[in-house]
Amino acid sequence: MARAQLGDEISKRIIDLIIERELPPGTPMPTELDLMADIGVSRNSIREAIRALRALGIVEVRHGYGTFVGSAGSEALRTWLLFRTRTPGAGTTGRLRDLLEVREMLETELTRRVARRHRPELIADLQACVARMRRKGPDSAAADREFHDLICAEAGFDLARELTRLFWDVYRAAESELGGPAGSAVSTAKRHQAIVDALVSADPDAAEEAVHRHFDEVRKRAKAGEYGGFGAAAPE
Repeated sequence: MARAQLGDEISKRIIDLIIERELPPGTPMPTELDLMADIGVSRNSIREAIRALRALGIVEVRHGYGTFVGSAGSEALRTWLLFRTRTPGAGTTGRLRDLLEVREMLETELTRRVARRHRPELIADLQACVARMRRKGPDSAAADREFHDLICAEAGFDLARELTRLFWDVYRAAESELGGPAGSAVSTAKRHQAIVDALVSADPDAAEEAVHRHFDEVRKRAKAGEYGGFGAAAPE
């Protein structure tokens, strides 16, 4: 077995061990000696696997304290996804559009679910975000991100919420590097207000249509990026 394949196999076995022993985040990991005995490999192999798992957030090394089970956040995936969308000569604008399409599919279904049932407080929070979007500037972008995060949180799917945050941040980071025409704060606020209105009406179909119209406008800017670059405004 090649060294890279062996390293992947050892990492997988350590992950299996964490799951089998039901070790939650923050729990001390078995010692190197224990892992060597359980898996049957050398100390160096265990250390290489731990380094790889640390990069993924699956384990956390606290200097002076030891190695612990990590929270496995999305940072590793963020790094990979941002690299993939920014690689020169690899169809960057097309990849950004793909990212946008995936985000739209995810947010459309989440918004439909929220339209069927949501807390009254959500509408007030979303309206406050729309009001902030009308004032163009850094807080407008923050309000945009918060708007979508509130809807995803209301849907009650933690993984979906984490993914939408990831897609939003990666799209924004990649888009801002390319430059181009900025979006209109008034237009952005109007499209988000349409989503709020659909939620108020408790109409999943209207909510879906509002989300599609919103993304259609963002998609126009993505298409324009083929000729002159993406906008430097928030990805909305």
